[in-house]
Amino acid sequence: MCGEYGGDERGRADDLPLGDAMLFQLALRGVVGLNDLAAASGVGDDEAAAVVSVLEQEGLVLWRPPGGDRRISLTPPGRARAAEVIAAEGNVLRAPVTAIDGEFAALNARVKRILLRWQVRADRPGAVPNDHSDARYDRGVLAELQDVHRAADALLSHLGGLRPRYASLRRRLRDTLARAGFGDVRAVAGTTADSFHSAWWELHADLLAVLGRPRGEADA
Repeated sequence: MCGEYGGDERGRADDLPLGDAMLFQLALRGVVGLNDLAAASGVGDDEAAAVVSVLEQEGLVLWRPPGGDRRISLTPPGRARAAEVIAAEGNVLRAPVTAIDGEFAALNARVKRILLRWQVRADRPGAVPNDHSDARYDRGVLAELQDVHRAADALLSHLGGLRPRYASLRRRLRDTLARAGFGDVRAVAGTTADSFHSAWWELHADLLAVLGRPRGEADA
């Protein structure tokens, strides 16, 4: 399941084997459903299930709980292997990710402020929760988030040819904002469905892992 890492003379990274791509996702996200793991890896559910079966046979992942709505997590050997994958990804991708790190950090700070304003009406006494009854307020906050997204998407375009997961994250960020534009308030910061916040958090965790940098207070 393991593959060699490297790039050609133009600096393009070799493809990451699908099993390693899944271990990378599981290391960042913990316990993950099959459909989410497939989407993050850029493949269909059937292909993802086949690779997960191989990883399970190798003792790298397990299903939990054993019945019902099952999700996938790493075993101790899987965590060790995932750490190797993350380190190898850092060797391959650190330069292009470092090149956008400063700009992304500035965008991340803006996203945090915008998401807080989406959730809390800081313009009112007592910072009351936003009940989304004020359409004009929501449109203003969403317009700011869309502006940040345009800048973030331009940054991610430089990574899109290196790993399918970045194309998947670009698509998720775009799709969640489209849903929000049609009135789905959960699409911005909801926790029961995919949201801009969840996709952004995964993107940030990915970039930090590639850089080998733990999430600090400024990165929360």
